[in-house]
Amino acid sequence: MGNRFVDFMIYIALMIVLLGLINITFRLHKLSFVLGFFVLLGFLLVAVVSVVGMHNRFDWVWKLLRVFFGLALLDMLFVYLLLASKPEGFLPFAVAAIAGFFISSFNSKRKADDSKKADIKKTYEPGKYIASRSGSKFHAPKCDWAKKVKKSNAVWFDGKEEAKKAGYKADACIE
Repeated sequence: MGNRFVDFMIYIALMIVLLGLINITFRLHKLSFVLGFFVLLGFLLVAVVSVVGMHNRFDWVWKLLRVFFGLALLDMLFVYLLLASKPEGFLPFAVAAIAGFFISSFNSKRKADDSKKADIKKTYEPGKYIASRSGSKFHAPKCDWAKKVKKSNAVWFDGKEEAKKAGYKADACIE
């Protein structure tokens, strides 16, 4: 799965779980509502921090998301069991929390693969092929995609084998 697809799925899971938490919290009464509301605000804060962390590709974000989805599921189950009138539509919220938990758990493999690229030394000297530290393909310098690589993320290679050993795949522009 591509990075963007996984990120998109996490965003969808976050949105569904937060909607579920809102739905359940606003069914509470009196003191339990006040406590639930502050818990909801905490979840919202963690969700915002997670989205910012995902956008900036921080390594710690996947652990935070795993904890977020796990605690959100436990909170939903706890409140669900406390409510006398059970809210309809609880199951999709719980499924989204479980899916988010597993996606964030298995995404640590992606981070392990990305850590190989972290070892790549950034160079600013032109070679035969260019890649972006945040990308997955290497390009010929004349390629349109090569021109879009930021100088701060540029990694140059003298040969195709060197780029492949670093974990990159050849783009279609490579002859």
